[in-house]
Amino acid sequence: MKENVQDKMDIEPVSGRFVPWSARDAMRGIALVAAGAVIIIGGLALYQRGRDAPVDDAVVAVAIILPHLIMVAATWIFGARKYRTPWTSLGLGRPRHRLSMLLPWPVLIGSIGFAGMYVVAITAIGADSLLPAPVPSDLLGEGAIKLFNIAVIGVVGPLIEELFFRGFLLAALLRPLGPGRAALVSSVIFSAGHVNIGVMVPFFVSGLLLSWLYLKTRSIWPGFTAHAAQNLLALSLSA
Repeated sequence: MKENVQDKMDIEPVSGRFVPWSARDAMRGIALVAAGAVIIIGGLALYQRGRDAPVDDAVVAVAIILPHLIMVAATWIFGARKYRTPWTSLGLGRPRHRLSMLLPWPVLIGSIGFAGMYVVAITAIGADSLLPAPVPSDLLGEGAIKLFNIAVIGVVGPLIEELFFRGFLLAALLRPLGPGRAALVSSVIFSAGHVNIGVMVPFFVSGLLLSWLYLKTRSIWPGFTAHAAQNLLALSLSA
């Protein structure tokens, strides 16, 4: 009888604790996403070279969605396609516990609460350069493009980021590092991926909370719920 991938790698089924892709696969996925981000930033810089006008709304929309599409591609190339596993192995299946969808709300409150305390502390010491910057309202554009950007930042982006950072990256690190260190490492990468120094500490804590949600439920849906709610709240405050 032909052996399947899981038998060859001597691991538990993808619905259990471990997944077939390795930490090396995850690092390759991160490298692909990082390279894509550099190309996008470089392309934007070249596009704006010698131009005094702001970047076109349509160009901004493309720049917002492209990194997320690269995350999906990396997850598919180094995870689902390489090991011929269903997308449910990336955390898209039903949460493990019946009450799993109640867990996003304390996580959301904890994430927002920490962000608030961080802002208060940074303001008190006068380190304004470390404060999170609000999303500029003009960055979203107008009309249909604005709706598109809100949908990406508020819904599509959180779904893809949970798929990549928790369903793909965190899951890959569980076997070599164990839950605690895997959550720490994936949260550092999640935080660094947002580039802005002002959000790195709050996003690191959010990453830890979202990692706990994934480990508790073995699904990205509770994390997506908390992540999307927080992004949509931030967008509503910046509008």
